[in-house]
Order: sequence, then structure tokens, then C-alpha cells
Amino acid sequence: MSPRPLTALNSSLTRTRRNYDEEQMQMPLKTFQGARKILLSILVILIACAAMWADECLYLSAGNKVTVFQLDEKTCELTLLQSVDLPGAGPMTASPGKRFMYVTAKIPIESNRRKRVSKIATFSVEENGRLKQIHIATVKMSAGYLKPDKTGQFLAGNNYGPGKVSIWKLSDGIYRGETVQEFELEPKAHCSVFSPSNRYLLVPATGPNKVFQIRFDEKTGAVSANDPPHASGPSGEDEARQPRHLVFHPKLNIVYTTNERERPGIGVWKWNPENGTLKTIQNVVTYPKDFDGNITTSALHVTHDGRFVYIANRDITDRRARIGKDSIVGFSIDATTGRLEMIGHFPCEHVPRSFALNESGRFVFVAGQMDDQLGVYTVDQKTGNLKRLKQYPTGSRPSWVHCMTPPASFPEGLE
Repeated sequence: MSPRPLTALNSSLTRTRRNYDEEQMQMPLKTFQGARKILLSILVILIACAAMWADECLYLSAGNKVTVFQLDEKTCELTLLQSVDLPGAGPMTASPGKRFMYVTAKIPIESNRRKRVSKIATFSVEENGRLKQIHIATVKMSAGYLKPDKTGQFLAGNNYGPGKVSIWKLSDGIYRGETVQEFELEPKAHCSVFSPSNRYLLVPATGPNKVFQIRFDEKTGAVSANDPPHASGPSGEDEARQPRHLVFHPKLNIVYTTNERERPGIGVWKWNPENGTLKTIQNVVTYPKDFDGNITTSALHVTHDGRFVYIANRDITDRRARIGKDSIVGFSIDATTGRLEMIGHFPCEHVPRSFALNESGRFVFVAGQMDDQLGVYTVDQKTGNLKRLKQYPTGSRPSWVHCMTPPASFPEGLE
């Protein structure tokens, strides 16, 4: 064998030995890295489970404060966690990931304490459910309802009087005062809710007896009228009319509205997710029998499993009274059609402008705007019946109730 081939062979053997040695040295490192990935995956799962098992919190705006309670599902007790001063605290909502809470406020002007400026406060939600205010910014018009879009980049709100909808920009989850667009509708627009696809925004308005159907661009936040621009509410003399609040069924292409007047009740609508339109299919009056006072409906909520829906009947015969014929009205939902069958009227706190279901569907919390009480009710999981367990004082004129489990706290670098 000539020297040249021998030299080449030795060189090849040297490279092979070096590669083998390097692989042997890297094996522990690769094993460690693989084990680390597995351990981190397990940790993420455990944290997610811990979030599921964490105590749920109830958030209440009342008496120029936002109050945070912790719910013990075993004892049904609410424990006070925190009370945050916020003048004119009103409607609130959480970001899609539950890391931020947005609350409307009306802040007095230093030069004239009788005048107030409408603002939206952004709070971060801590692991234990407490709130930390991180920003507050002005809005042109006060919002009677707040809702973030599915991306968490935009916030929608509506002004009742002139009937306008505003889309605000969220920067890293924070409202800093940027308005994307104001969209004029008709007076008495009550709420604004994004569709499950995030392609549409629905806005019920009591005065014109309509639900406005609006296109939404989740990339820019721009809104425009759909075709047709609205769905008309029921118009019969004995029908519940004037849609106020609106929710989507969690599984069906069905929408429910509280129909506030003249005969109060609940409306069932077929939702077309492709063209963003509604068609009414059922209308149920919730006016109590043998009662000659004035009843209007306000909020409504569907249980997370889609089996029951509840709406609030408000007795506004005498708004200054401390008691009235108020109730939460329950309905069972047909699993195929979404149509309703009434369960019954359950007496509740006076003038329930806002109430909430907790995430497990076991409890309902009702805030009485005129008796300053918060009622805690259990939900019979078979029948949907409500039973009041406790009452808690709220502070003056409770405006909004919201329930949620605080977000999990992930180690740095894992999100």
C-alpha cells in the first residue's frame, strides 16, 4: 500500500474516532435536555391543573370601589380579599387570558368636583385574584358595557344615549386611550358582544327594537355595517320586545337576548355564523302572574354546559323602594334546537341590574342595585332550580358582578 492511501486511511480513522468521542460526550447533554423538556411539560400541566383547582374569585363594582372576594365552593362562603378605590366604578370585563381586568370609571375633575370624566381602568389580575391598577385612560363617552375581542387586541363598548359603539385599541393588554373607531347606530344601544368567530359584533338596542349586525376586522379593529345592518325584534303587542343584553349559546348557533319592554322576557334567535345574521325563533314573556307593577329585564347568562339560561326580572315600580317583586327567571335549553322551557321565577335582591354565574355552574350571584345586597344561590344541577344560601352587603348601588378563576402563574420563559 502506498504512503498516500495509508495517510488518508489514518486521517479517516482519526475523524471517525473524534466524531464517536464527541457523540459520547453529547449523549449526557442530549439526555439532560430531553429530560428537561419532559419535566417542563409536566410542570406546565401541573400549573394548568393548579389553576383549575384554584379558588375562584368574585369581582364586584359598588360604592366607588371594586371589591374582590374569594369563593369557597365547599362552604359557599365569600371571603374579602381586597377593596380598590375607583370613583364611579361600573361595568367590567376580563381579557381572554384573564390576565387583565377592565373597569369603567367616572373620575371627578379637580377644578370642579361636580363634573366627572369617563375613563377605563386597566388592572392586572394577580395569581391570588387580587387586582393591581396599572393604567387609567379617558374615553370620549361612558360605556355601559365592555367586551374584548378574541385576540385581546381590542375592546368594544357602547354609549347608551346616542347609541354609539366604540372600538378601543389595547396595547400589550392595556387600554392607553387610543380609539380605533366610533360607529353610530341608534339611541339606547345597551351592549356589544363579539361573535365566536370574531368576525362580527352584535349590538342590541332597546329603543329601535333592533340587534345591530356589524362586521369586525380583527387585524385592524375596524367595524362596518353588515348586510342587512340589523335584525328586528318581535313587534307583537303581547310579545317581549326591545332587546337589551345578548349572549351566545356555547355549543349551538343560537343567541339569547333579554327583551326589556314593553312586555319583558327573553328572545331566542337563530345565528348564521357565515353571514353574521340573526332570525328570531322564540319569544317568552317573563312578566309575573297577578302583578300590576312595572317589570323590565336586564342581564342574562347561559351555563357553561349550555343546559340552562337565566335572566333578571327587575321590579322598577318604585325605584326608591328597598324591596320588590324581583326575580331570576330560569329556563332549560333544548340540546338540539336551543328553544326554551321555563323552570320558574326565583325571588331575588331588589333591582338586579347585574348577576353572574360562577365557572363551575354551581352558583349564581345576584347584586341588588336598590337594596345594596349580594345574594348567593346554588343551582340544582338536575332541575336548574335556584336556592338562596346567603346575603352579603355590597356598598352603595352595586353595578356589576363578575366571576372567574385567576390565571395560572407560569415560571419565566415557559409562556
